[in-house]
Amino acid sequence: MSTRRRFLAGAAAAGATMLAAPALAQNLIEWRMATAWPKGLPGAGTGAQRLADRIGVLTQGQLTIKLYAAGELVPGDQNMAAVMSGEVEMSHDMSAYYLSKSPAFAFFSAIPFGLIAQEFDAWLYAGGGRALWDELGGQFGVKAFAAGNTGARLGGWFRREINSVADLKGLRFRIGGLAGQALSKLGVQQVLMPGSQILPKLQAEELDAAEFMGPVNDLSFGFHNAAKFCYWPGFQEPCAALQLQINRAKYDELPATHKVAIEVACAEENTRSLAEYGARAPAAIAQAVTQQGVVLKQFPDEVFQAFGTASGQVLSEIIENGDEFMRRLAASYFGFRQQTLLWTRIGDQGYANMRLLAYDYPKGS
Repeated sequence: MSTRRRFLAGAAAAGATMLAAPALAQNLIEWRMATAWPKGLPGAGTGAQRLADRIGVLTQGQLTIKLYAAGELVPGDQNMAAVMSGEVEMSHDMSAYYLSKSPAFAFFSAIPFGLIAQEFDAWLYAGGGRALWDELGGQFGVKAFAAGNTGARLGGWFRREINSVADLKGLRFRIGGLAGQALSKLGVQQVLMPGSQILPKLQAEELDAAEFMGPVNDLSFGFHNAAKFCYWPGFQEPCAALQLQINRAKYDELPATHKVAIEVACAEENTRSLAEYGARAPAAIAQAVTQQGVVLKQFPDEVFQAFGTASGQVLSEIIENGDEFMRRLAASYFGFRQQTLLWTRIGDQGYANMRLLAYDYPKGS
């Protein structure tokens, strides 16, 4: 090959390389994920990072997610506003944090006396919930996916015993969502604050009781150091679905393969998160009772029935004052709850009750 031909071939190759590099770089997308959790918070915080990493793997590095803990970019309760404005592309939190925008968001996170985790997933994925969530998100320019679940919650940590409904009056209780509104009808003072602020307020006796995210996270925050009475069951959030919320315009711009990767990663995290909380909760409760001196107590029937009555009043008011979408959403959610009650009672609940008959089989288990 002549010198001239070698020069032209080399120039052509160099030109091709220069063109390919920018084109490849243009396919790389870097997004920011704001979260509602302190960095490294067991379950929710570590799950958010796992989700971000998994999306990167499934897109072969074409979509990378940088995670920010609560307060690093925006306060945790302002994540949705940041997603809507495009300040961040996505957030990991709970839809129930945004009841001020619409009480409908509670249905995709936690409803007092609502669906347990297995029932919620059945409604969401196979009972019409997914389409309703998309419709709600469309009103605010967001797209959301279930991306974790804490499972059942504790009833709360209390500085004193609760023996009657009268003991609730004047109680300063850190409890969020619709449950806090329900307790207000029983004379409770609802207090809202991030999980990291709860223990200092309990220790300073500025709070009388608190609930947050169940035994795994509650123990990590040290609530047991200031509130020795732990009540069960938790009526406020029979399950607490976590979400990945994405700016809808940004989401629509993604290639189809990236959209599938996000959906798959969220579904996977939804399963893994619930499994992690389920695996760690027994040890957390055992540690609280045997090592931390926590007194585990069941709410008296009178108190729990009052919780139910007050919750029904709050939900009825929301539905009656809601728009046509709210009525369709409530009909779908509570219709599904009614349909699944029989199967849950004779299936999982029935088996769990009967299993007690063989509690010590095999011996030593």
